[in-house]
Amino acid sequence: METRKSSVLMMTAPAVGALLVGALLLGGMLPNTTDKFSEAMKPTGYVTVSVVRDGNEIYHSEQHNLITNAGMDFIAKQLGDTSGLGTNGANYIALTTDSTAPAATDTTLTSEITTNGLTRTQGTYAHTAGTDNWTVSKTFTATGSFTGVQKAGLFTLAAVGTMMAENTFASVNLANGDQLTITWTIDLGLS
Repeated sequence: METRKSSVLMMTAPAVGALLVGALLLGGMLPNTTDKFSEAMKPTGYVTVSVVRDGNEIYHSEQHNLITNAGMDFIAKQLGDTSGLGTNGANYIALTTDSTAPAATDTTLTSEITTNGLTRTQGTYAHTAGTDNWTVSKTFTATGSFTGVQKAGLFTLAAVGTMMAENTFASVNLANGDQLTITWTIDLGLS
């Protein structure tokens, strides 16, 4: 009995080995069905936050943001939609004291600030020809005090609109007259 099992295994092992070698050799010739685009576009964003009080920077933060699902759809519409849906860029910046972590499915900025100089406002757009990135920047001047400003959103309109990107940063307290500058850098990932 032991000899028979051994001989079956000895006959099976070369067949399995040949099958594995064949699969490895053919692996390079079979199409890759999971990665249809070898030059995949991966938009990313980077946010710089600065607070100035009495002419001195008292807070500075730089970090990556999250491009939302709606933001990915917005980019695709801007680049190719012919229905007129992509008429305004994402250049409105909104702020909040909400501390919830950003999620790709977010479409609004919870508890968006709408008073005392921190209302959602259109930023300044800048782009260098021939590059695959651009910036949107806005300096807000607080006309009241705020506790715990810690999240920003990049929108397509002054009210509602599509939230293209979202970012949290370390909580900062603002006094009347403080200037909070948000600079969003969006990179399409083409170069």
